[in-house]
Amino acid sequence: MESKAKRTSPRRILEVLEAICVDPNNGTAAQLAELLEIPLPTIYRLIETLTEEGFVAPGPANRIIPGVRLRSMILNCLQYEPQVTERRAILRRLSEQLDATVSLSVPLGTKLVYFDRVESNWPFQIALKIGDPLPLHCCASGKLYLSSLEHDAAIRVFKNIKPKKNARNTITGSRQFATELEKIRQASYALDDEEWYDDMVGASVPVKNGNDAPCAFLSTHSLTTRKSIDEIEHNVPFMQTAAQDLEGLFFSGFKIG
Repeated sequence: MESKAKRTSPRRILEVLEAICVDPNNGTAAQLAELLEIPLPTIYRLIETLTEEGFVAPGPANRIIPGVRLRSMILNCLQYEPQVTERRAILRRLSEQLDATVSLSVPLGTKLVYFDRVESNWPFQIALKIGDPLPLHCCASGKLYLSSLEHDAAIRVFKNIKPKKNARNTITGSRQFATELEKIRQASYALDDEEWYDDMVGASVPVKNGNDAPCAFLSTHSLTTRKSIDEIEHNVPFMQTAAQDLEGLFFSGFKIG
């Protein structure tokens, strides 16, 4: 690491933001000071400035989390990623393998938002724009996202959503939903068995960052007239391979801490 004398205040601010975004476990002031070798009083001053400007915000367990301004900036930057052609080639290959639409979504605060999509050639499509939120309680990616949170935090989010009965199999009870999340954690993927829309099934797998934490969610869906839930689940290994390809594209060799 560069000597303290050469690390200017702007550089330190960038280091703090990077550490908060890349590894939430290093999100307390004391942990950031130790990780970045920055004096604790300086860390407190930087965090205060970043909080005032909306780039970070207080989180649970005294951790500092990305603020609304930083999250918005990150989402807007995604569309300019240099590997966009390779990313869409991976999605296109998967769509052709599955003969189905495939989508990519990313977390934004307590929401999961649509980021990219490759359509298959069938008439039923869900109209989504970049940045549109996905329902956390009933679509496969939403449930997979919640399963990546701590149990109590996930159930709090579920209760705050006040889930509605979107389709015949939508889970609206917190006890049943907790069981569903544990099942997803064990499987490392999630299914949508006519929970978002009647007569539609889907699946989602995580795309992990350099610290093995989910940073995006790769999903597919199909009408039950074309594929059963068992057929959708049978395709999960293809999705996991594509997710690994995306991980290699985005995060190869990148890790902090």
